[in-house]
Amino acid sequence: GKMEWGKVTSGNGKASMGSPIEIEVSDLPSMLKPERNLAEGIKSLYQTCQMYDLNLRVGSTSLPAHKVVLASMSPACCEQVRKAVAEFEQGRSSPSKRDQVKTEKDVPATPAPAAQAEVPPAASPVYSNQWKSQPGTEEGEKTVAPKAPVSPKSDAGSEKSRSSRPELFLEIGSPEAARALLDMVYGLGSEYNITSDEANKDVLRLAKQLDVPALKELAMGYLSQAVTTENAVHRLQTCREFGLDELYEAIEEEVVINRDALEQVAGDEEVMKHPEILQGLLLRSARIHRPVPPPKRCKRDLDEAKVRPDKLKAVKTRAGGA
Repeated sequence: GKMEWGKVTSGNGKASMGSPIEIEVSDLPSMLKPERNLAEGIKSLYQTCQMYDLNLRVGSTSLPAHKVVLASMSPACCEQVRKAVAEFEQGRSSPSKRDQVKTEKDVPATPAPAAQAEVPPAASPVYSNQWKSQPGTEEGEKTVAPKAPVSPKSDAGSEKSRSSRPELFLEIGSPEAARALLDMVYGLGSEYNITSDEANKDVLRLAKQLDVPALKELAMGYLSQAVTTENAVHRLQTCREFGLDELYEAIEEEVVINRDALEQVAGDEEVMKHPEILQGLLLRSARIHRPVPPPKRCKRDLDEAKVRPDKLKAVKTRAGGA
């Protein structure tokens, strides 16, 4: 059509721009490489004390944790967490009869202080020293009624100790073992922070109760290190108790190979409490340290040795000629 100046018109086709040209952008600002993952996030939550929803209880010690983290360790651990949550929800929804009885007893006890304030004045003393204050007390303390029983105080203490989260009670005696479990679960360092053989036994108990093989491996590594003649019997007994047969044989063999160590362990009073361990040490020692006897010679060889050399030579010659 006719083109007019100042009027916008649309063309029938697109202009040819050619193939796209790649543009390289350089001199970018420094950017950190993203290294955030689920494990790091959970570890950060634990270290910054956030989103706790479960307590591990060892006696009077309470250690906070996360339900989903512990439940992911094994089916047995997941089941223990489920039970703890179910008991907690049941306790919140339906208070026990004992709590109801305590509440009923506490209600009429509230006006007690007012009743005490209305105590009538004391009568005239019968004896001259009847209303005198006891040594170390002040005037006026003689008419104060006895204090209320301590049961309300204990009830308040029990309410205070009641947790606001589900609690997973661990059947061990060492809180140190529970901390070792949490350190492993959350990946807090590579060190195994156990300071005694008894605490390490509790770690083995936890590994068995919750079916956590990785925790068992850590405890086995502790048993295999720093073995001395002083703790060797205790380590061997621990291996027997938890069925660590391969580790038991390894420790036993090292004790037996060293004659001086074997003498100290065999003469220790501790080994006398475990006769099966002493018997195993002696049997293995007999196999290792017994001198090798000379090879036995048969009766025919002994008879031939008694024959005179010339006669023996003649016998051999006849035998060869035949």
